[in-house]
Amino acid sequence: MIWDVEKEGVVSRLIGTAHFFPHSFNTSLTRCLENARIVMFEGPLDPVNMAKVVDSGFDRDSGYHLFEDLDRHTIDKISRQLAPPCRGRNSFMVLNFRKFRVENPLYDMVKGMKPWLAFFTIWSNFLKSIGWTHSVDLEGYRIAEELGKRIEFLETIEDQIGVLENLNLERITAFLKQADKWQELARGYEVCYLAGDLGKLRYQGLRFPSRHPSVINYRDKIFFDKMMAHFSTGDAVAFVGAPHVRGVSRLLREAGFHVKGPAIPDE
Repeated sequence: MIWDVEKEGVVSRLIGTAHFFPHSFNTSLTRCLENARIVMFEGPLDPVNMAKVVDSGFDRDSGYHLFEDLDRHTIDKISRQLAPPCRGRNSFMVLNFRKFRVENPLYDMVKGMKPWLAFFTIWSNFLKSIGWTHSVDLEGYRIAEELGKRIEFLETIEDQIGVLENLNLERITAFLKQADKWQELARGYEVCYLAGDLGKLRYQGLRFPSRHPSVINYRDKIFFDKMMAHFSTGDAVAFVGAPHVRGVSRLLREAGFHVKGPAIPDE
């Protein structure tokens, strides 16, 4: 998932990342960043800005809950997927005799959250439960800081929050309804990513809420415009989510750059 980007003898690198992943690439990323002049990431990754994202995803006054848009069968499927770290399926369902209703800790986990934050909270907890405790972006960011590299971001945190706010509720609920297929989806993504297979990776991500042209294509152009000046100077490294590599590389080629690395399928 690393491509050399070259023009007139000046070389930089484009890295397709996985925001969650079961493996660390510490050695490879350190080697890749050692001689970098500047390192770029999609958006700010420090704790303060991450807290801004989470805070923007709460709307406690609205009274809305994601469960309102999910049927009981879907809620049960999600609960079963998240049950292992809670020591069994039964720990999720506790009868409250005073209120005469069944309580589900999943309900409290996402209470007060907007749909997009509720979704990512559920999804990230599922991934952690199956050992996906690494992030290529965060690992690269940490290494760049440790190496004392100049770091720039291709979007502001407000830009990124705006993208999240516009995620389609229908796509979110459709993905949640496939909770029984998440293990298979995660394993397929892992295999494709390790193989550098962008074609199959695209197929694996079709059902994911943010893998939509309105999100991907729009941001491809933003990323490209911001990284162009640094790529023209050379010794730059840009980290972007793997689904953005196709569009960004096309724009780079149109600007006269040669992109060398794993095969990139046509749009």
